[in-house]
Amino acid sequence: MEAASRAMPELASKPVSDEAIAGMDWPTLQAAVSSCTRCTLCETRIAAVNGRGAERATWIAVAGAPSQADEQDVQAITGEAGQLLHNMLKAIELKPEADVYITNVVKCRPPERNPSGDEVIACRPFLERELALTGAAMAMTFGQFAAKGLMMGPAARGKVMHYGANQLPVVATYHPDDLLRKPEDKAKAWADLCLAKASHG
Repeated sequence: MEAASRAMPELASKPVSDEAIAGMDWPTLQAAVSSCTRCTLCETRIAAVNGRGAERATWIAVAGAPSQADEQDVQAITGEAGQLLHNMLKAIELKPEADVYITNVVKCRPPERNPSGDEVIACRPFLERELALTGAAMAMTFGQFAAKGLMMGPAARGKVMHYGANQLPVVATYHPDDLLRKPEDKAKAWADLCLAKASHG
């Protein structure tokens, strides 16, 4: 009995497996993200950031990793960037709350750097489960890291890429934070949004 009780804390802190994540419903998935120990970012984060938006979504919007503001708000793409994203989606006649699920490739903010390959791989089952649960038929990535992180390799703006066994259409564009710093890129972002809208039908 004593040995069993000593083993319990170890069991509680054991990272959740890929197989377990693949069978999770939304509440279980969100709890698993919030308490995740699958990589060393759990040691430095303030909070893990779950996705937000429509749980049955037509589109999925994927950024790279939470910003400092996202981590503080515990919400994916928040603040002024979140408002700009909302406006971008509305501009192509999407209802952000009803049509779109917004998430990150990596759920914890790395300290002043892009996530490592190991961190992307550790978080991948969470993203795969979000894709499955939403049933999204179109993906947009926001920021260069998000595009490479989702595609797990080379990715480029200006074309429709395809991801996974279901060949999910993916279009890459700028992160709203980048557009706020460099508004002259908004015209190119608009072209990306139109390409995504046209490819989704």
